[in-house]
Amino acid sequence: MNNGFHKRRQSLLILSVWAVAITGAWAAPLRDIRVEAIGDVPVSAEQVLAHVSARVGQELDRAALSEDIRSLQRAGPFSYAEARLQPAADGELILFYRVAGRPKIRTLTVSGAEYLGNKKVRNLMEIGSGDRVDSALLGQKAQKVRESYRKDYFPEAKVTWTITPVAGNPEFSDVELRVEEGRRAVVRYIRFQGRQHIPRRELLKLMTQKQSSWLSWINNDGIYEPASVLADREIIRGAFMDRGYLGATVSEPVFQYVSHKKIDITFTVAEGPLYQVGSWQVAGLALFPSNEVTRGVIAAAGSRAALSSITRSAQNIRDFYGARGYLKTRVEPRLVLDTTQALAHVHYDVAEGTLAYIQSVAIRGNAQTKDKVIRREISVVPGEVFNEVKVRASENRVRNLNYFSFVNVYPEDTIVSNRFNLIFDVEEQRTGQFMIGAGISSVDNIIGFVELTEGNFDLFAWPPKGGGQKLRLRAQGGRERTDLEMSLIEPWFLNRRLSLGLDLFRRDARYYSDEYDQVNTGGSLTLGRPFFAFNRINWIYGLEDIDIRNVAEEASDLIKAEGGGRLKSYGTMEIIRDTRNSTFVASRGFRGSASATLSGGPFGGDTDTYQFSLRGSQYFPLWFGHVLNFRGWGSMIQEYGSSDRVPIFDRLFMGGPRTVRAFQYRKVGPKDANKEPLGGRSALYGSVEYTLPIVDKVRFALFYDVGVVWQDIFEKDETMPAVGDGVVCDGYGLGVRFDFPQFPIQLDYAWPLTTDDMLKDSGRFSFSIGYTY
Repeated sequence: MNNGFHKRRQSLLILSVWAVAITGAWAAPLRDIRVEAIGDVPVSAEQVLAHVSARVGQELDRAALSEDIRSLQRAGPFSYAEARLQPAADGELILFYRVAGRPKIRTLTVSGAEYLGNKKVRNLMEIGSGDRVDSALLGQKAQKVRESYRKDYFPEAKVTWTITPVAGNPEFSDVELRVEEGRRAVVRYIRFQGRQHIPRRELLKLMTQKQSSWLSWINNDGIYEPASVLADREIIRGAFMDRGYLGATVSEPVFQYVSHKKIDITFTVAEGPLYQVGSWQVAGLALFPSNEVTRGVIAAAGSRAALSSITRSAQNIRDFYGARGYLKTRVEPRLVLDTTQALAHVHYDVAEGTLAYIQSVAIRGNAQTKDKVIRREISVVPGEVFNEVKVRASENRVRNLNYFSFVNVYPEDTIVSNRFNLIFDVEEQRTGQFMIGAGISSVDNIIGFVELTEGNFDLFAWPPKGGGQKLRLRAQGGRERTDLEMSLIEPWFLNRRLSLGLDLFRRDARYYSDEYDQVNTGGSLTLGRPFFAFNRINWIYGLEDIDIRNVAEEASDLIKAEGGGRLKSYGTMEIIRDTRNSTFVASRGFRGSASATLSGGPFGGDTDTYQFSLRGSQYFPLWFGHVLNFRGWGSMIQEYGSSDRVPIFDRLFMGGPRTVRAFQYRKVGPKDANKEPLGGRSALYGSVEYTLPIVDKVRFALFYDVGVVWQDIFEKDETMPAVGDGVVCDGYGLGVRFDFPQFPIQLDYAWPLTTDDMLKDSGRFSFSIGYTY
């Protein structure tokens, strides 16, 4: 009832504006503006006119009139509005606003809400006596009630209502809400009877319906979704067909209450035989040689008849035509199953399309995002053949901007039969985020933070949105640190695939040492460019004022010599390769980087050093979601010119939750007589970690870390001996990974194997937020 009413209102709005549009009298002045009430609810003409821009004596404006109608529709007192025109003398017009008013609530009663309580339902509805209401508004408000019941495991809760006008007083109505709660249902367990060749865990991952777990209080897993369960039946069947069990069947789910609210769901699976491709053929080819078209058939004779391979083969044939501009080519795979020999004979029926060209490229729905921000992601231009493969890739790039909740690309007919307008239809979504929170780690203890991010920022517009730039402002502080950071990235500098980033910061770190504090104030400019498929090169210029302050009186002479401020001016070139299948929780692929940094010299400043670094991380998928990760890091830094040493803020340290976890933060490597880390000029680190899933978003980890820091370049400094110089330290441990969105947590406990004379040999717990790669 509610959806139909809402759609009818939208249709009437569109028809009303269209009826005005066809009069063609947009340049005529308005002689009079009148208001007519639809229905029995009184409507105030003054209130209507306060929401519109049209005025007597002004010329009628089409866009303004459409906005007036929308303004009335959005206004609380009105449930419906339309505009009509009537000719007047001397070519002038009379404008009529016909408006239906919303009645006010005289009494509101709620019944049937035994679980939530009638009072809470009233609060969720956020309406009461004196508020204006209609069925469309009640439908929107009731959604919050249904959602509240759903989160409390009442999947079939319903809210209905009646609106009864008050006799003799049409401005008021009595509203009665009726709640039908239904039976509570939490999915305790999902089983698959008859399953043999696909692990249960894999099927559960594919399903939309989840079973409850100890994390359900966070992720709401276990909420019974009837529509999802029905759709999951086809997902399960598709999984078996993708493995070659083309005759697989999955029964209707059977539900069994095992307690007053917990249910088990059972799917009965009949896998059938494993099919192989017996033969295949492609029919309907006329424009291109068969041997060229059929190169995309990957479901070869004798191979497993996986439905996904057959579907992919059909798509490859379709893409062969689409990449050459043959629009609307259809490829239908037909399967003929030989059940006696378990063979599948595949016929690809091709209906070749016609050669098409792009007449124009139009973007619709981008009220805030500038056209150029979208167009620079589109790799086709007017006049080209309609390359469907390029169009699909462009659609994905626009979608990956994450500026839009909806992206749809389609060809629009023109007056020329083989020319089409390419339409990008988008719907914008929120791109900014404001967060306040707290975090904790075993290095910098408890910190509070506030952060503002905007993914579609525009530095040169007001309001500053729609330019495709990325802005991040963050302030965080605690007992061990205080940070202020600002980051701004222009991903298309000079309208090229060059990113320009500006970072400004002030970081007051009190966790580096017990004998001094370090304050870094400065910024950097980063110019980056992708090359080939997975690679990127960055050129960075940075300028920092680094102050070593609050040096303890009992500190060694080596530490005291580092006190005071220095200006560091540097340039860095960095090459990155990233083939991981996920930025955060990767299961396969590689991420590596190589960088060279020069400080001082031509860049000026007080510090003359050069540094080379290599870093890599390789992920190997094993079985059942298990992943093996090898990662390593190596670096060396050396002074030159007028500098007589590498300053402590540039030296290399190791130990803590991001490197060798069996030891305290920065404690691996050279130390003075007070056991204070001195850092080194070179270091090597390696780690191997094995992770396996426990439940959704939770993984168990086993790891081994090893690292060494030298005072000199990959050798001990014999002129200034120090404990820990060149000593290889290693350890092993176990941990838990909580992959919560925007708040990943890493818990580890590690035991040392090899230590130096100053390091403890007892186990150590570490806690950090974020991902390590």
